[in-house]
Amino acid sequence: MNHQGRAGLYVGELLRELDTSAQDEVSLRHPMTFGEIVGRDQVERLAAAADGIFSEVEPTHAWSGADIGGREWHGRFQDRQIRGVTVARRFGTRIQVDIFLGSFPAPVRRALYDASRDLVDATVWTLPPGIDTALPPVPDDEVLDAKLPFGITDEMFLTSPVACKPIRGSADVERVCGHSIAVYGGRASGPRLSAGATTLSLWTGEVGGLPLEVANVIHWEDAQNVKGMAMAMRPWPVVALFQARMRARTLSFLDASYFESESGDGVTPLQPREV
Repeated sequence: MNHQGRAGLYVGELLRELDTSAQDEVSLRHPMTFGEIVGRDQVERLAAAADGIFSEVEPTHAWSGADIGGREWHGRFQDRQIRGVTVARRFGTRIQVDIFLGSFPAPVRRALYDASRDLVDATVWTLPPGIDTALPPVPDDEVLDAKLPFGITDEMFLTSPVACKPIRGSADVERVCGHSIAVYGGRASGPRLSAGATTLSLWTGEVGGLPLEVANVIHWEDAQNVKGMAMAMRPWPVVALFQARMRARTLSFLDASYFESESGDGVTPLQPREV
């Protein structure tokens, strides 16, 4: 299934762009798991395993900067299109690769597990012991602030693992973003890379005391206003916590169709120890 250029969800291509040598330590953080795999051979095997679940993978956007590169792509899995983002960053002689997904339907999660379980320790696929998965209460007097650092168009769209279809319209997008901040709290900003009318923004939030890693692709209408954002996230156990808490907060104004796909694989009550 692999094709020259995109083999390993563009991991190999990004490593070449960063002039990776035998002296560099290469690690990969998988979209489904905690921790990282270290060693270029292991990284490329794991990336190829993830790539191999897709019948087709096509690039959509590319970004590059000093010691960093990124690719946004769409993969065809059965009758589904799965969006992902792969990012490689150099820290001296260490190169870290992250793979994020824009959605995590159960069949894709299962396929990734089956393809990769022999390469990754079994303990990193699930939440650590002691994590509270109960849904926190929503205060009656809660004030939401989306804290968007740019203007947005009336036709603004947002795609995210939170919902199975885009959220459209500035009012609902701002409302969802406000609830998101209430769930993950303050965030640590990472690099931002721009190319044409898009910006790749990397940042980290926190859910249940665990890091939620986000790659946000921003689509600009003009220099001040955004017409769309496409989120991709990792690792899945934390994404599942975030998704469940967001569903509980937004179901009152986002109807059930946002949480149920045509195949019936919607956001079900969280069972964090299931892949």
